Formats: sequence, structure tokens, C-alpha cells
Amino acid sequence: MATLALGLALIVAVLSLQPLARSQTRKLLDGLKGVKADFSDVHVSIFPLRYRITHLKIREEKPKTKEPVFYAEEIAVTVRWSRLLTGHLAGTVTGQKAKLVLHQPPEGSQIRLPPIEEVVPFPGILKRGQIDGSEVLYVWVREKNQPSVWFHDIVATLENVGSRPDLVEGLMVLSANGRVQRSGTMTVQVTADPYATPLSFAGKASVSRFDPAEMNALIDSTQGVKLTPGRFDMQMSFECRKGRLHGWLEPRLTRTQLTAADGDVGSALKAIFGKISLSVASPADGTDSSGRITFEDDLTDPKRQLWPTLEKVVENAFLLGLQESIKRNVSPRDKRDKASSNKEPTKLEIKR
Repeated sequence: MATLALGLALIVAVLSLQPLARSQTRKLLDGLKGVKADFSDVHVSIFPLRYRITHLKIREEKPKTKEPVFYAEEIAVTVRWSRLLTGHLAGTVTGQKAKLVLHQPPEGSQIRLPPIEEVVPFPGILKRGQIDGSEVLYVWVREKNQPSVWFHDIVATLENVGSRPDLVEGLMVLSANGRVQRSGTMTVQVTADPYATPLSFAGKASVSRFDPAEMNALIDSTQGVKLTPGRFDMQMSFECRKGRLHGWLEPRLTRTQLTAADGDVGSALKAIFGKISLSVASPADGTDSSGRITFEDDLTDPKRQLWPTLEKVVENAFLLGLQESIKRNVSPRDKRDKASSNKEPTKLEIKR
């Protein structure tokens, strides 16, 4: 009888938790500034101790695109009883079919993420987070026809993250892979100390079978400039210690050519890649005879944040590799495989 009574008490407790969890979730989402959020349902279980929300959708109050800025078919947070009983909140997070839409920031603006202490207002440890079948869409909302780059079929894991310094031992570990646009695949692996100042991280990334012609929607606003179909592959490795970034990349491009209405390929390259000094006749600084390019940058500014900086390292390296590959394809054959005269690494120019 005692066992039956305990079982009934647990059932009643679980059933009473469901409406409370829904109302508290609604209250939390309604308190978010600048956005409107909705969801289908919330489920809570005791064994295992798990919170699950389905069809979570977040829209801007003044939307820049027709899509919500975030959607997830399901997010589940599982807390470990063993750690909770010793006064520690630790667990795992899983997400299914999530989609994040990022918008082009205003010219000259700086992306600042809120401190993790605001996002997670209590000491907690993420042992492992994982998303499957997910997407990231970057939209140039200030350009004609709002061109975009689409990353999809993403599988990613994030491990060993504490909401406060010194809650975990060892480094944070990120691993992700997915598809780029219609043709390419991309992988990224990173280890980092998320609380280090200056920044401290290391990683590698690769792009395979990407067709540069899929960027034509983005460069369409540059009159008379077009990339022909081809294949782009690139490997890169990077390390930042005490704010000093060093790395290398190896780009390979086949078939793709750059066409310009006025025949000035140098001006066309500058129109597309703008940020980096261009000379069709000479390779980037730090290029050896095999085509490998070394790069560096000064990231010692204590105001730098890890995640925006990581994103820019990969993005700028991708653009540098693609730019140099196109330059090689349009350069005279006797100059394509020459090393640069300046052996110093190229400055990657990571803006804060």
C-alpha cells in the first residue's frame, strides 16, 4: 500500500507540474524584449528530470524577414539528479530541427552578445549540448532582394561549458558539420577557454565541393560581375594564444572564372571581396609555392567576445581563400604557382 501511495503521489506531482511549467514558460517568453515568442506545449518529467518544449518560435517585433529569427521543433533539457543532490546543476540539452536566422548588421556596428551570467542567471554546467537536422540562414537585409547564405543539415555538439568561471575543468569543445548552400559541405572543430582574456582558442575547419557560382545572388548588386560554376575546397587551421592569432589555409579552386562587363578583373575582385588589398598579379602575403597561405591577427583587445570572433575568423579565412583561388585562376599561368615576395603572414583583419 505504501508503494502504491507513493506512486500515486508521484503521478499527481507530475500532472500538477505540467500546467505550472507551461505558465512559467509563457511568463518567461513574454518578458523577452523586442521579440514575440510562442510554443506548442511544455512537458516535464521527474525520472529523468527533464523539461521539454515543442515548436518554439521567436519573431522580432519589427521583423526584417518573413521568417522567425529562431525556431525549434523540440528542445529538451535533462538535469542529472546525482549532481543536483550535491548542490550542482548539471545536465544536457538536445535540439531537433532548429533554425537560426542572422541578419546583416548596420554598417559600422559591433555585435555584442549578452554576458552568459544574464542568459543563465544561476551556476550551471552544460555537460553536452547537441542539435540535429538544423539550419542557419544569414540574410543581407540591406542589399537588393535580400540575398542569403544557407547552412543546413547541421549536426553539432558543444561540451563542457560552465555558466561561471571555474565550474568545469578543461576546455570547451565544439564540433559541427553540415551543408553550405546546395553543393558544399563544411566541418568545424574548436576548443576554447570561454572566459580567457585575452582570447584563447584553437581549431580547424574545412569546406568541400562548394560551387562559387552559388554566391552570384549575393554579388548580383555589383553590376557586370559574375562567377562561373566550379568547385572550391579549403582546409584551414588556427590557434589563438593570449590574443595572438596564427593559422594557415590551403584553398583549391577548379573551373570557376570571374567575368566582368568592363574586363577589369582587379576591380571586379575588389567589388566582391573589398576588405582585403588586391593585386591580381601577386599572391597574398605568406603564400608559399604549394599555395598554402599563413595568416595572423592581433586579438588582444579585452573587449573582444569569443563567439563573434570565432565566426569572423572562419568567415574571413573562407573569403581570403576564395579570393586567392580566383586570383590564381585569372592570373597568367607562369605566375599562378609562385610564392609571395613577402613571407610575413597575411593580416586577417578581424573586426571587433
